[in-house]
Amino acid sequence: MYKAILIIHIIVGAVALLSGLVAIVSAKGKRVHNTAGKVYYISMYGIALSALIMTLMRFNPFLLSIAIFSFYMTYGGKQAIDNWRMKQAYVPTPRHKLPLYFALLTSLFMVVFPFVVTVPGHQSVVRVLTFFGLIMLLMVVKDIKMYNDAANFVPRNKQWLLMHIAKMGGAYIATFTAFLVNNVSIPQGWILWIAPGIVGSVLITRASKKWARKLKIA
Repeated sequence: MYKAILIIHIIVGAVALLSGLVAIVSAKGKRVHNTAGKVYYISMYGIALSALIMTLMRFNPFLLSIAIFSFYMTYGGKQAIDNWRMKQAYVPTPRHKLPLYFALLTSLFMVVFPFVVTVPGHQSVVRVLTFFGLIMLLMVVKDIKMYNDAANFVPRNKQWLLMHIAKMGGAYIATFTAFLVNNVSIPQGWILWIAPGIVGSVLITRASKKWARKLKIA
């Protein structure tokens, strides 16, 4: 059973990497981008679900945390574009904010866990949880502030487009990182965990600034 789910996890992961790359390089807002993006976020949900099932079968706090991290980023990216496309203004309810607070608890767990529990032979890998946890924590705090401001929930609010870029990009970084870690072996394994996040963050920041200028967002 576990092996079957693992195979599905790998296949869905490959689809996510390919469709995500197509969405990144294609013209934004066009048919190819939208179609690839849809395949991407559905595949990312599949990755998170399969990872969740596997970690429940064989408890792995790292896999569980990264699965939730990827899901949150994907969910946030999809929700952001949906908020931009909304037809009329609305005030977010506690139901809309529930995923944010769940993500907040998860990010705190990711930050604290490495300092509380030591996994023999995997100290450097487990500590990477703190790296991802801090990134997630900063994003969740920013998201909570945005969701607490009802003025943001109006049709065509361009801030949601920037959030969409950041979230979907972050989800792709997490997926690409997992691919590297599982397929590349180097003595300093922790580099494979950190490097994609650093490089990806720089690229996302550049893309966000580019689109902020293009959309004339102060």
